[in-house]
Amino acid sequence: MVLFGASALLIKAGATSWDACLFRTLNEVPPAAASVLTPLSQLFRPAGISAVVLLTVVYLLARNRSILPIVAAAAAAGAAFVLANVAKVIANRPRPYLAMAGAVLRQSPAHGTSFPSSHTAVTLAVAIALVPFLARPLAAAGIGYAVLVGWSRVYLGVHYPVDVLAGAGIGMAVGGAVLLALRKLLRRAGRAANGHDTAGHAPTPKRGPEPQGEP
Repeated sequence: MVLFGASALLIKAGATSWDACLFRTLNEVPPAAASVLTPLSQLFRPAGISAVVLLTVVYLLARNRSILPIVAAAAAAGAAFVLANVAKVIANRPRPYLAMAGAVLRQSPAHGTSFPSSHTAVTLAVAIALVPFLARPLAAAGIGYAVLVGWSRVYLGVHYPVDVLAGAGIGMAVGGAVLLALRKLLRRAGRAANGHDTAGHAPTPKRGPEPQGEP
């Protein structure tokens, strides 16, 4: 949230000259580089993201045999999407291809305003929420994929770099909150299971010797 707050303060103060310069560096690449990067960027657009999510869901169901990771991912995605779009309404920052002369738009015009990047927020939130359920190499690949989604938003011309930083801040905050909630939930479930097992295996109290004959 500090990252998101710092990004918002920069926008509010108008300290964005560096942001525009970095945007031009990442967006206005030579034609030879664009011929490679543009096809690559398809992996980080909605269709590519949907395919990655579908494959991840299949993998998680097969590996964990539980819907808990799917619920965690859905909760992270929903919360990040809502927060990012609330921030969009408040900030109301125009898209770079509308505000900057020479900005290259490499996709159809995007809906909504520029700050923050909801794609980055949602992708990073989901990647972080799924870390406990993935093998370490796949968890690292998921975080790397979210970073590339952020890069693609600038390269495609629909976000400034600071928009991506703000989206990353939201994604990290939401993903971390989901991880904390999962930990608390699993601890409670573990305590309940341990308590049930203890009650089920309680030792039978020993009886004293039976009385002999009539009193």
